Amino acid sequence: MALDDLLRAIEVEAEEERLRADREKAATAAAIVDAARRAAAAVKAELTTAPEAESLAAAERVRAMARLRAADTVRVAREEAYASLLGRVREELSALRGSPSYPAVFGALLDESRAALPNARELRVDRRDADLAGSMAGDLRVAAVLDTWGGVELAGDDGRTVRNTLEERLANADLLLRGRFAQWLSTGAGAELAEVP
Repeated sequence: MALDDLLRAIEVEAEEERLRADREKAATAAAIVDAARRAAAAVKAELTTAPEAESLAAAERVRAMARLRAADTVRVAREEAYASLLGRVREELSALRGSPSYPAVFGALLDESRAALPNARELRVDRRDADLAGSMAGDLRVAAVLDTWGGVELAGDDGRTVRNTLEERLANADLLLRGRFAQWLSTGAGAELAEVP
């Protein structure tokens, strides 16, 4: 479907930007870990006069704190990278109405909605889609009452509705996108983040 192709194209386009952000965050995390290692070494050297077990425990506490800070930095970096990706997807979807492929996307969303609610009587759309909707509505009453990036909402006389807008599709895809993003991070581009001790 055109929306899936668009999402794949957006992922490819955003890959370079995400990779750069991931590398910057990985470098920050590595710097924190290096600083903590130096501090641990300094503590270890300072405590050479103390019993060895106490010195080692103090050094391990410093390393453990450094690992916690590094893990937190990586988590924040991943969340920021996902937020950046999601921002790009939102930009692309909000501009989709102006693309030549939008009528096909609109038609696909309408067809899916009709399949889900075959007894629909009203087709609700954004005012900017009123003409396009009128050409595809068939026996449906068109009401330009939505404020959306694009898509449709069908309503039946029994009160049931099917909302199939670009915003709704993105919201429904969030879990899937997060999963794919996490998988992408763990295989290849995000691997250097996972290697931070």
